[in-house]
Amino acid sequence: MTDDVRAMARTCYGYGCWSAPYWFLGPEQGMGRNENDDLNRRIEAWRHFGSRELDDCREFHFRIGETRWHGEHPVLQQTWRKLLLTLMTFLGTPTDEATRLRYQQNEWGRQPSETCIIELSGLAAHSLKADRDRQCFREERVLDIRARMHTYKPQFVIMYGKTRDCRNAWKAIADGAETITEGAFPFAEFRKSGPTFLALTPHPASWGPTNEDWTELGTRLRTFVRVLQQSRRACSWTA
Repeated sequence: MTDDVRAMARTCYGYGCWSAPYWFLGPEQGMGRNENDDLNRRIEAWRHFGSRELDDCREFHFRIGETRWHGEHPVLQQTWRKLLLTLMTFLGTPTDEATRLRYQQNEWGRQPSETCIIELSGLAAHSLKADRDRQCFREERVLDIRARMHTYKPQFVIMYGKTRDCRNAWKAIADGAETITEGAFPFAEFRKSGPTFLALTPHPASWGPTNEDWTELGTRLRTFVRVLQQSRRACSWTA
């Protein structure tokens, strides 16, 4: 690794704000069709914005010349489109494509925003088969994500991807969390860590899960959060 690649691998986490209430955690960022595998364009953009842990999703993609997600004629990004189904359902807003596109353009991973879009690996790749050192700094990054989760206490964290490496990371992040048993919904595994609900799901780009699965996930997370908030209010009234 060059020094720049090492620096990005250690401290580049993704987009949005740590203080956001809604977190989405995946294995790694994908790359556009026009990007070379050498990461130079992304490193330049990352350095341009100050080598931050989190960047503004729209500004960063414009900087690397990727306009498909935020430009004049955007399309829904393959991974985000399913995650946006869950978020829109959770928020109680329409889930149609036009609504999700507006959110993707203007809100998703922005600074400031209500979303935190982060990855286990700091190095983007065209696929999981691409040559990347995904274990470099993995332990440190997992500990950082766990620590920030406990500090900022988001309402939920969706952790997607069920490879062995992903599951090991999710297990470490959720260590000590309470298991939530949800009958008749094998799509997701749920945990509760303090005020934060954790959901382990398949990758949004994986074969099998349906739009209804991602919508139902949003409904269940909304119910969890609503019940917790009602319980807190009841406790405050009786205090």
